[in-house]
Formats: sequence, C-alpha cells, structure tokens
Amino acid sequence: MTAPKPLIALYLLTMSLCLFASSQPAHAAELAERFLRIPVFFITDRNLEPTKSGEVDFGPHRKYLGDCKHEPFMGSAYCVVENVEKKPLSDHLKDLGWSKAEAGDKSGAFKITPLTDDNFEKVQDTFYGNVSEKARLTDDKNIFVFAHGYKNPFHGALHTAATLAYTSERPVIFYSWPSVAKLRSYTSDENNVEWSQEHFNDVVTRLEKLCTDDPTLKVRLMAHSMGTRLLVRATPLLREKKHIIETALICPDVDDGLVKHYARRYLSVKGTTVIRLYMSQRDKALVLSQFVHGGYTRLGEQADAIGGWVTKTLSGQNNDAEKQAAKVEDAEFADRLAKTKKRMQTIDFTDIDTGPIGHHIPAKLICSMSFTNEPGSGLELVPEESGQRNKISNMFTKLSKLKSTDELAPTGDVLRVVKRNSQK
Repeated sequence: MTAPKPLIALYLLTMSLCLFASSQPAHAAELAERFLRIPVFFITDRNLEPTKSGEVDFGPHRKYLGDCKHEPFMGSAYCVVENVEKKPLSDHLKDLGWSKAEAGDKSGAFKITPLTDDNFEKVQDTFYGNVSEKARLTDDKNIFVFAHGYKNPFHGALHTAATLAYTSERPVIFYSWPSVAKLRSYTSDENNVEWSQEHFNDVVTRLEKLCTDDPTLKVRLMAHSMGTRLLVRATPLLREKKHIIETALICPDVDDGLVKHYARRYLSVKGTTVIRLYMSQRDKALVLSQFVHGGYTRLGEQADAIGGWVTKTLSGQNNDAEKQAAKVEDAEFADRLAKTKKRMQTIDFTDIDTGPIGHHIPAKLICSMSFTNEPGSGLELVPEESGQRNKISNMFTKLSKLKSTDELAPTGDVLRVVKRNSQK
C-alpha cells in the first residue's frame, strides 16, 4: 500500500529538519574541541592601555615613569589556544578554569581581568589566594612562573604562557615586563627588564611566603631569552627559598660573566633548586646579541656553560692548576661538586629544534623534564662527550679578539635530546 503523498512530504521534511538540527551542535563541538580558552594569572608593571573596543590591555611602557613603586597590576586572563593534543575537557581541567572556545574565537584571542582595590595588600592576598586555590587542585601542587623575552607585546607573550599552561596542565603566573616589541628597541628592552628586577624579586619572595604557609605548594620559575636576566639576578634569593624547586633558563640572552658573578653567591651555601639551561646550537638570535654586546658570549650559546662555572666556582679558579687538581681530588670537594652539578643541567635540544632561528621555547620538552626528568615520548637524553658550542658564536669570538675564559676540560654534564634510536 502506497503512503499518501502529503505524509511522505511531511516525513521527508521532518528528517531534513532533524539532520539539520543535529549538524549544528556537531559543528559547534568540532570548533570547541579544536580551540580552548586557557586561564592564566598575570603580574605586570606595564602601562595600562585600553583598546578601541574598551577592553583592557597593557602597552609597551613602564607603569610608573620616573618612579619605582612596587605595585604592579595583578589579575587573571584567558587566551585561546589550539587543542593540538586533542585533550578532552575533563572535570579536572574545568575546575582549573579551562573552557571551550566560543564560536568565532581564534587562536590568540584573549581577555584580561585586573584585580582592583585601593589597598594593594588586599589585591595581593586575593591574587595569591586564587593561585594557591588552583594549585591545590593538581596532584603535585606546582605553580609555574613564566617571564617572556625581548620584543614581546603583552598579548603575544600571554599566548605563550597559555600554551605552557595547556602543556603542563598547571596554573601559570605570567610575569610581563615592559617590552617595546620592536626590533630597533633592543636597548630599551634591556633597560626595562633591569627596571623590573625589584618587582620580580618581590614576586619570588611573596611566592616563598605562600609556600611557607602551605608547604605542600611548590614553585617552578622559567624565563626565555632576555627575560632570563630576571631569574639570574634573582638567583641569590634562591639560597633562602626552600619551595622554589626549579629554575629553567630557556635560550638565555644574558652575559655569561654575569651568570658567574651571581653563581658564586648561590653556590656559597647548600641549595636545593634545580637549574636547567635549555639551548640550541642553531640559535642565531644569541649570535646577534653577542655582536651587539661587543663579542661577549651569551649563556645560551655554550652547552658546557653551567658545568664550567660550577667547577670553577667551587674549585677556586684563581688557584694554579696544581692546586685545582688537588682540590678536585679531595673527597669532600668532589662530593660537594657532584651534588651541586646533579641539580644543574644543560639540555641541548638542537636535534629537535623546529624554530626558524633556533630561539623558540620547547614547551613539551620543558614540561616533561620538570615532571619526569625525561624528555618525553620518542626522545631520550644522551650525555655529551664534550660541550658543544654554537659554531657561528665561536667564529665571532675569534673575530672580536676576545679570549674565552672557559677553556676547561669537558665536564660531562651536558645532555643532548635525540630521537630514540637516532643517536649520532
């Protein structure tokens, strides 16, 4: 028996409407899975610079001109990040503040919400209370602190911080100093990062107090390029900080001699902080920085840098070779040297460097090393027989007629990241 034509038409119309309706949520879900809104805590001493739309943003200049008040902006933000690992939005991640991207959100889109109160102490209490609340939701209760490098606008560096939060699945405090974000403003950025030092030191001190009140909390400091100068200058503070468990120097654009200067203070007492230097022998940005600074080597150009200055500092570099040899043979010194170097690593990621100039942030590698002391799936660490250096840097050092102060025998504390079963 044939169904009446009106019924057939009604059936087809109903099915079409159902199919159309079901396709809409699927499309929305696809967008939501591809992009996520990742929350980030921020601290900045940049100037407030509202956008044309009225949204809050921060500019390239100092918050205080001619003044150095210790009252930076604090608050929270989110940034849209592509879900490259196809992570499911679990209840745990939702508790951390992760959410699906809205329709129309693009990677890098952001929103900033500063805390406002005339009493800065209340602002700090609220801010660090919010940070600790999120940290307690994670298994290890770790807090990441990230400082960006040269030529970074606030929103660009915010995206990097959000990527670190996405990769680590931990709360991240994004410290943003005033970067002019122009190629010709290198020296301006140098002045600004130095101006921000006391503000950054205050953050380190306040985080230690937070962890002292709750000893289950731990802090990991990391910085990239010129931002590593903040960490290096704060190194003496780490002698007194038991809860700062790691410092990561990523492609550090800092004078190697300056590191030695601060290292002596740090190594004068027994410390606990693990210091990791991440470098690539393809780093062209640091070679350019070396040229700008009259030929003085940048720390990130030397794969044997950490081992070199640790050995020199502990052995007493002003002694003659025989006295140094005698000290190295001394059991007490050898034990101290071994323990110190155990918490100081140089990670050479040249073989997996995908950046165009060798100066990028290998986020997955850094997070994996932080939590497991391993480089991640499909990778392994191979001890370097000798510390390798950037070949272009070596050539420039010779041309500038500067004599290297690091002519020590290889220390053997350099670890090279290679793809498994592809050792060279």
